[in-house]
Amino acid sequence: MDVTSPASAAQSSGTAPTAARDAADLAESFDNFLVLLTTQLQHQDPLDPLDTNEFTDQLVQFTSVEQAIKTNDKLDALIALQGADQLTGALGYIGKLVELEGVGLSLESGEATLVYDLSANAAGTSIEIQDQEGNTVRTLTGASGAGRHELVWDGKDDAGNQLPDGAYQFAVTAVDSSGQHIALSQGSFARVDGIEVVDGIVTLAVGELMVTLSQVKSVRTDDDGTASPA
Repeated sequence: MDVTSPASAAQSSGTAPTAARDAADLAESFDNFLVLLTTQLQHQDPLDPLDTNEFTDQLVQFTSVEQAIKTNDKLDALIALQGADQLTGALGYIGKLVELEGVGLSLESGEATLVYDLSANAAGTSIEIQDQEGNTVRTLTGASGAGRHELVWDGKDDAGNQLPDGAYQFAVTAVDSSGQHIALSQGSFARVDGIEVVDGIVTLAVGELMVTLSQVKSVRTDDDGTASPA
């Protein structure tokens, strides 16, 4: 089981080190500014004193930048907390069979279950399954009635050869009697193996597929096909 800790999730964004570096750079620049200002004041011409408005404006600018950095720090902390909450919530998906929206298909133990929903009755429905190189390995004929359909692919290619488990993709095409394409949605069922944080985003490891939480449409709760919304 692959689980990334909330602390790791917070650190993965890389924003905290950047904010700290910006604050350190600002502090160093401000110290240099004060040294230069003090030197100028010590050596200014009494008959032509330094314009106070100029360095007052510079002080205001430093203050504005400092406040902006502090605001960014607070936003980073808030984002890290949200990421940690998402990570904790995602733990409940591990080991569950989830319905995923999209074209990805995970072949596990020689089987994969795909789902599609037709907006209207079709004259014909074709399903093409492709490998990771985009080669069509199997073409199936699907049910053509309007509504939701599930189909179990046995993991074999068109020649009857058993293909290795892994990540595949599929495309459902449905046309009416006049050859016009029918609107549809498609997805697949797969079991969640673990959780990872990729570029600060909590993702589910489903076989060799990596999917976001937003792609989860439902969770299958038992073996009789019942699913609950995600």
